[in-house]
Order: sequence, then C-alpha cells, then structure tokens
Amino acid sequence: MDQGTAAVLGASVGVAGTLGTGFLAYLAARHQIRDQAKLDHRKTIRSERREAYRDFLRRVSEIERDIDLFMLKIVKLQLDGSPPSEWIDTFSVSTALSDDLKNLNAQSTDLLLAGPADLAILISPVITALNDEWEVVTRAGIEFRWNEEEEEAYESARAASGSAVATLGARASRILNAEI
Repeated sequence: MDQGTAAVLGASVGVAGTLGTGFLAYLAARHQIRDQAKLDHRKTIRSERREAYRDFLRRVSEIERDIDLFMLKIVKLQLDGSPPSEWIDTFSVSTALSDDLKNLNAQSTDLLLAGPADLAILISPVITALNDEWEVVTRAGIEFRWNEEEEEAYESARAASGSAVATLGARASRILNAEI
C-alpha cells in the first residue's frame, strides 16, 4: 500500500471515529435533556398538587372553625332562652356555611382530577364529615334547641371530621413530600 492510500485510509478512519463520537454525544445529550424535562415535569406536578392540597386543607380548617362558631351561637341562644326570631336571625351563618361547603365540594373535584388517586380518594370522607357537622348544627337551629342529643351528635361528627382530615393530611404529606 502506498503512502497516499494509507493517508487517505487513516483520515477516513479518523473522520468516521469523529462522526461516531459526535453522534453518540448527540444521543447522550438528547437522552439527558429528555430525562431532565421529565424530572422537571414531575417536580412541577408535585408542587402544584402540594399547593392544591394545602389550599384544600386550609379551607377545611376555616370551615371547621366557622361551624364551631355557629354551634357556639346556637348553644348561646339555648342558654339565653332566646325566642325563635333570634334563632332565625342566625341562619344567615348557616346559608354562608352551606355555600362554603358547596365551594369546597367543587374544589375537591379539582383535586380528584389532579390526583394521585390513592390520595384523592380520601377527600370524600372529609367533605362528608363536614356536611354531617353542619347538618347537626343546622338541624338544632331549625328545631330551636341544643341539648345533649345534639351535643353528642355534634361531637361524633366532629371526631369523624378530625379523623378524616388527619388521615388526608398524613397521606398527603407522605405522598407529596416523597423524593422524586
């Protein structure tokens, strides 16, 4: 083989090696970019879910407080021996709470869509328990009385609500704070 052929052959091998190395580097960079994009997407989804569940639990806490305040107004009306007209005046609170519960239910639909499913399934017991609390207090107001029966029903509904909220909060913390 003469020198010219050897030089051309050597240069061809060099060019092929350089092209092969460049192509492999391109594939590796493309794979790395795709993996980083997937990781960024998972982080964004987790952050959005965390914020949505935080807002939901904050709203639940506000509604629980409002139900408690409404219950205390009913108890005060009972203790003061207030006439039915004063009981009826308190129902603006009940109407506002009803609207808040409807809005919370709508917010829960967003959480069901956001997932994850094993977390979203815990939303329904929270809303059911809050509705039960509200119904006990509202029924007592409609009947113009607050006695031991209402107190026991309220305490039971309140305990169920607390348990449902604690379960949702614990599971949300475990799932949404897990490493990606």
